[in-house]
Amino acid sequence: MFLVDCGRVNSTVVPLVSQSMKVRIETDDWTPDGLKILSPENLASIRETLQNEGPIIVEHWFYYGSRAPDRFIFDDFDDFVEYVQTKSRVGDAFHVWNFASVCKDGNEIATGKFPDDDGCVPRKGAY
Repeated sequence: MFLVDCGRVNSTVVPLVSQSMKVRIETDDWTPDGLKILSPENLASIRETLQNEGPIIVEHWFYYGSRAPDRFIFDDFDDFVEYVQTKSRVGDAFHVWNFASVCKDGNEIATGKFPDDDGCVPRKGAY
């Protein structure tokens, strides 16, 4: 695959999401040396986390999107890459966390069980 990267043509395994630029504000200092979500280093870290530790949390910020970010949990590498390749526009930003390292027993902001018609919940159970 070939992609255009800030005016240069490069060969890569992972294709760019979109070749059509919807918004590019030059004062935002576009550079070929910036952090890229689909860089080999990021993909290796994400793949390793998914294989060895479990799901990832992804926050997708929309470049000049005038909206809040979307948040997802992925437990499959190919699903993550497909999402980025098909749902992103150039300039979008991503933050990725290891679910197991941030979502631990004891740091919940809320926890509970859904009650039955009598308002009762089990003290025990198989979960």
